[in-house]
Order: sequence, then structure tokens, then C-alpha cells
Amino acid sequence: MGRSPLNVLLLTVDAFRADRTSLHGYQRPTTPTLERLAKNAIVCDHTFSLGTFTQSACIQLLTSSRPLSYGGYDNGARGRPPTLFKRFHEAGYRTTCLSTLHWVNRFFGYGDGVDEEYQLFGLNTLPGVALAMIRSSLSGYQSGEIPQDSMFSTVEPVLLRLFDNTLEYCTLSRQRRLELSADFPDSALVNTRYDYAKVEKLIDRHRNEFLADKVAYVRKHLQPPPMPADWMDRWLPREWYYYREPSKLLSEGLHKVGHRILAPFDAKLARGRKNRFKIYPDARSLADKVISLMGERDWSKPFFIWTHFMDTHAPYVSGPGRKWYRHTPEYLAALGYPRDLDPSITFDGKPQREEDKTAFSALYDAALRSTDEEIGRIIDARDRLGLRDNTLVVIAGDHGEELGEHGDYGHFFLLYDHNSRVPMLFHHPRLDEQRIGDLTTILDMAPTIATLAGIEPAPGWEGRAVTAPEVATRRYVLSETFFGGNCLFEHRPLYMGVRTKEYLYLWKEFRDPNDSFSPEGCELYDVNADPDQKTNIFRSDHPIIPEFNTLIAERLSEIPEVSPERIARAFGPEAAETAAKAIDEEMRAHAAD
Repeated sequence: MGRSPLNVLLLTVDAFRADRTSLHGYQRPTTPTLERLAKNAIVCDHTFSLGTFTQSACIQLLTSSRPLSYGGYDNGARGRPPTLFKRFHEAGYRTTCLSTLHWVNRFFGYGDGVDEEYQLFGLNTLPGVALAMIRSSLSGYQSGEIPQDSMFSTVEPVLLRLFDNTLEYCTLSRQRRLELSADFPDSALVNTRYDYAKVEKLIDRHRNEFLADKVAYVRKHLQPPPMPADWMDRWLPREWYYYREPSKLLSEGLHKVGHRILAPFDAKLARGRKNRFKIYPDARSLADKVISLMGERDWSKPFFIWTHFMDTHAPYVSGPGRKWYRHTPEYLAALGYPRDLDPSITFDGKPQREEDKTAFSALYDAALRSTDEEIGRIIDARDRLGLRDNTLVVIAGDHGEELGEHGDYGHFFLLYDHNSRVPMLFHHPRLDEQRIGDLTTILDMAPTIATLAGIEPAPGWEGRAVTAPEVATRRYVLSETFFGGNCLFEHRPLYMGVRTKEYLYLWKEFRDPNDSFSPEGCELYDVNADPDQKTNIFRSDHPIIPEFNTLIAERLSEIPEVSPERIARAFGPEAAETAAKAIDEEMRAHAAD
């Protein structure tokens, strides 16, 4: 881009559906800031996440590697190509990571190359993350499908790392307590007010108990495996709930009494007050912190700042502070919705009545609008601070969000477009508006940022700069995942997808027992005639299916944990042999290069 080095401001947004943004043609003005930035930006109109949940997506965004490569997504960035942070740190940048994500931090291998890390997720997320990584193993052990030794080979390192990480988290939280309290006063991160010294002693007791008798520990604390709906009432969170400052326990008790008194008279207000402290720092406080960091920059180095906005994640809260629910009507009105929708209804998790579906959809849009507004404040501050001409702004989603299209709410690992298609744009005032209509993926984000900043992409990055000739000739995007849980290649079915400009093909090895949303068997959709992917036109003799099956078989051949015999069972011996030959030829071609 000419003059360098450029500062980099990377703003990612959770559960960011492309088709719900006015940037991509949505009829309601959800993203006016993005539309403004697009006038001087490379805008990718068909960008897909290859795995539709944050743990998998951030690996793609920040290491430009595929979810099921390198042993799968369980271990984050560990063992993968260099992260964006490391690449820019090596190029002389000061790198800052404002992580609202319990999946992206030093505990998952993202710390290398990070000069300044802010952990903006709460203590309770740590055991939640550990459970997500071992729940499938624990369930398989309980049902007798996974032997004890195999279960412990997965569970033991995760638990030991959890104990270590929790102790380190407590230390870091104590060190930054005053700064976090000043910057994020209305977040649960600050307002849980744990006594971290007591938490540390609890962790030491649990570690000693586990090492003394691992089988007894698992049976006592983790059988049956705590599920997402009830894990906060079990295991570590249940014990350390009371390890908080006495004044906090008192105020919480008084607040609950007030809630019971208010609820019969104004249930909507009562529920809003009950959820006053958002799980993650809100978009307003994150924007304030980014603006502060830009103003305090080290002039001797260019900066690379990353943060991730969570207001668009369920329960779709819009507005700043602990009285956020009083601001939600403003965003609803700006989008043409009734102002009197209950802003707290999304805390139900899913619509409880048919008429609630409209409210869920509207509140998701309101969260988009409020997040876009805060991004606008960052852009205005960039200009005010004299950083407009030497700062590259990148905005992208990690995955999309289902709002009832296929029976669910959230982003539960299915590969339909509403879960996988996201916005991605690269803005600089010296860029002319350029719309990329080719198929792109979030793997392409890191190499595009590097290329625009004049830095060579890291070895091992699988994506390409979105302006590269290879992207213009890309015929398909291939997605891959398990249906939630950890990467137990030997015990769980693989879910794969092939997306072209004409079709979406969804292939399942078989339906996961926990999957109650997708149908048995394969799915095929004509995405131009059926953009919502409602009419499954799959039939085994459809002329496009052999080509798509070959692409999937070739990808499976690249994954060491998937045996040739397994591929042959899925697609036949001939397909397995063809896939193996194709991979062998590709490896020889790379070696020759």
C-alpha cells in the first residue's frame, strides 16, 4: 500500500451474520459504519468460516489454518503456524490482545508474540472451556464406549492445565484489578469480585485430590458430565461461588430480594436488572479501551491492536453499562422495530412462544446496530488522533448465527450459510472501494492483513490474500467440524461441507447422537434458488455429488487421524485410492516448488 509501516486495528465480531448487515444488502440499517468504511475498502461479499463456532473460527482467523488440521481445534494455536500476533511482533510491531474470548489467550497458545494481553473473560469461563474440551470423552467413558485409559489420555492434561491456568488467571487478575475496575466497571468480569487467594487454595485442593485418585475424582465431580445448562451449579463454580468479598455477597442477596419484590409489578424491568452485569465487557467499554490504547501508543513502534466484540452473541444485548436495557429501545427504533419489545427476553435462550421469535430476531439486529455504532466511535477517534492515514482497519466475523431457520437459536456447529457466511473488510483511506465477489474464507484474513501492511505472510498459513489470483480461480470452499465437543476422531462422526457459488453440500459420516437439528443423511441446496437452504435436493445420483465426495475424501486424506479404511467405508475403495493419489501428487508438487 505504499507508505509503511501501517498500524493495524483488527476488530472481530462474534456471531456476525453477513446477510443481516446493511453492508451486504439487508433492508434494515444495521451497519451504517461498515457502509461508510466500505467506500475505501476491500469488501469480501462471500466470506465463509470453515467451522461455525468461536473455538474453531479463531484458529482460522489468527493462524490461517484449518480447524481439523494439527490434531484438531482442541488445543487452540498450540502446534500450529505462527499467529498474526507473532508475525507482526517479529516485524517490529507492539501487539496488544484485548481478549473477551476464553479461547484466545496465552492458555491456548496465542501468547507468543503478544506484548500486552488483557484477559477480559470471567473466572467461570475457565472450567466451562475445560468441560467443552473433555465432555465428549467423559460421556463416552460413562456409556462404556471409551475405555478408562483413553478417557484419561484426554481428560488428565486438560484438568492439570486448567488448575495451572486458573492459578495464573488469579495472579493476573490481582495485578490488573484496579485497571480492569476502571475500564470495565459494569461487566461481570469485575463485579463478581472473587477473593482470588481463596480460589487459589481451592484449586490446590482439587489438584491434590485429582492426583491422589484420578478415578475417584472423576466419579465424584464429573460423572455424569456437567452439561452446559447446569455446569455452573456443579464442580468448581459451585464451590467458589461463595469465595467472594463479603460486601458482594451481601449486595447480591439484597438485589435478589429486590428482584422478587419488583418482578410481580414489572417483570421486564426486573429481568433486565437481574442481568445488569453482562457476561462480557460490552461494546462501549471495549471501544473506550481501544481508543485509550491508540492515544497512549508508543511512537517508536507501529501498533497492532485486536479485540473481539461479544454483544452480538446470545443473549444479544445492546447498549452500554449496567442499565443497557434502557438503551435498547433506541436501537430498535433506529431499525424500524417497536420500542417496547422486552430486551431481556433473549435470556430465555430460545423463544418460548411463537410471537417471541420476532423479538429474538429484532434484538439480534439491535445488537448489530449498537456494535456498529461503537466501531464508528473507534474510527472517529482514529481520525481525531491523527492516525487515519497510517492505520489499516480490518473488520470480520468469526461465524454467523442461526435465528430459527433450521430449528435452533445460536451457532450450534451446523454448516448452513447463516452460520458460516460472515462480513470481512479491509479499510484504508488510500484504498478504492473494491468488492470481491469470489469465494473467500476467514483463513484469508491473516495473509491479506500481512500483504496490505507490506509483511510476508507466515510459512504454513493456508489462506491467501483476497486479491491474489488463486482466490479469483477458487471454485469451492470446504468446511469441517464435529458437532460440538472435543475432537475425538476415533469416536465421533465428521461433518463436512462443500460450498460453491451454486451449491451447498452437507455431508455427515453419520448423525451425531447429540444432533437433534439436522436430518439423517446428506443435504444439497441450490443456493441461488434457495438462499435460506430450506429445500434439500440431494439424491445419490445427482451429477454434482461424485465431485463433491471426491473433494471431501481428499481433505480427509490430509488428516492423519482419519484412516484410509474409514474413507473407503464412507466413499468406497476407489474414492479412497483416488484421494490418496491426489494428496501424494500435491505433496510432490509442493516439494518440487
